[in-house]
Amino acid sequence: MTTTQSALWAGRFDSGMSEALRAISFSLHFDRKLLPYDVRGSQAHARSLGRLGVLSESEVLAIVEGLEGILSDLEAGTDLYLPSDEDVHMAVERILTDRIGAAGRKLHTGRSRNDQVATAFRLYVRDQARRAHAGILALQETALSIAREHRGTIMAGYTHMQQAQPVTLGHYLLSLFFALERDRCRFLEARERAGRNPLGSGALAGSAFPVDRHKVALELGFSGVTENSIDAVSHRDWVLEYLSACAILGTTLSRYAEDFVTWSASEFGYVTFSDQFTTGSSMMPNKKNPDGFELARGKSGRLVGNLTSLMVATKGAPLTYSRDLQEDKEPVFDSAQTVEVLLGIFQGALADARWHPDRMLARLTDLLLATDLADLLVEAGVPFRDAHHIVGTLVGEASRSGGGMLDLPDSAWQAVPDGLALRSRLSFQASLERRNIEGGTGPASLERQLAQADEYLAQGGRRQMELDKGRF
Repeated sequence: MTTTQSALWAGRFDSGMSEALRAISFSLHFDRKLLPYDVRGSQAHARSLGRLGVLSESEVLAIVEGLEGILSDLEAGTDLYLPSDEDVHMAVERILTDRIGAAGRKLHTGRSRNDQVATAFRLYVRDQARRAHAGILALQETALSIAREHRGTIMAGYTHMQQAQPVTLGHYLLSLFFALERDRCRFLEARERAGRNPLGSGALAGSAFPVDRHKVALELGFSGVTENSIDAVSHRDWVLEYLSACAILGTTLSRYAEDFVTWSASEFGYVTFSDQFTTGSSMMPNKKNPDGFELARGKSGRLVGNLTSLMVATKGAPLTYSRDLQEDKEPVFDSAQTVEVLLGIFQGALADARWHPDRMLARLTDLLLATDLADLLVEAGVPFRDAHHIVGTLVGEASRSGGGMLDLPDSAWQAVPDGLALRSRLSFQASLERRNIEGGTGPASLERQLAQADEYLAQGGRRQMELDKGRF
């Protein structure tokens, strides 16, 4: 006999759902993503019931193998679902019962959909955090490779979108690497925060069947068990933390995307992206548009919106479980997919990019050396505020003349204490050499940063191997 959706819980009711309630309540169209995780959680639950003697060995075997068969069919592309399936969890139970009979109806013993869903969802979030970690590592590796290649490529550093001081392209790309390092660690922390097993919490008060929750946790790759059954089924702070990691990563990528879009414009010409990561125009044959980075800017808002959406959905949901919490899935599914796509775009586009150091050098103005001149005056004994005023006056004169600071006649430099001697010491390379302070753009500092980045990358690679090995 086929087990319908209503037969799973409708004993209390005289009639079925209205079509309006079905439309808002049924979630299979999006939560089917949880099927592999629901299967793993259900297999672990079946084994725990077997250890208690609630299920016989043959029933445990039938359930575990039946669930494995469902997973295999899913991977083979088999259509498993019926219109009556309310969600993926009920669908799995229905399919299993259809296939193995009465043993399938015993699987839900001592378990609520509340702790069942929380378990599957935690496994999903942990797996997606693992995948994000891998994607960030790949992008870091690419950024580091380009930074090493261009550690001596001089370019203008900007504040307020105005040329400010000389830096190197390597220094700039290392800023991306270290920002991503924090993002990488955030996903590890989010994964860890979702790392306790809620199975055994029941609906809210805990299961009446004394299953070994720690053994189940070990089997599913959790680091421990949730301490409180009400907390386990009520809260989604661990989901919010994952969404926060996604949103922060999105804002990081968006800011760099803005620069890359600008730098690819003909007015800059710092970088050319390959045809694989650009698009054309339906009207203008000359166009080559950096759409991937533009979409990254746009989709960062989507990631922030997903975080905001769930924060709003959870803020007023009373304890313990309320159906509001069904709204936790779609923002996470969307953010997980978006993050994976964005990381792939960034890694691929940067790996294929052609950088143009000659154009970067050609667009440098000697006004970038104004701070260096002020620093040299300070070293000669001039108070900084006086030095700032002296150099500012010189820069103003250069701007009015339409030329550079170094192009001014000797007479202009005579107003600067020992000006002609100081002028001979000004160069872009000298500016870099003065900034070997830890974290600075100087060559020696950059070598230290590259070494630190290598160490972080190695640590991340080792951690990724551990994550991949213990996926569930």
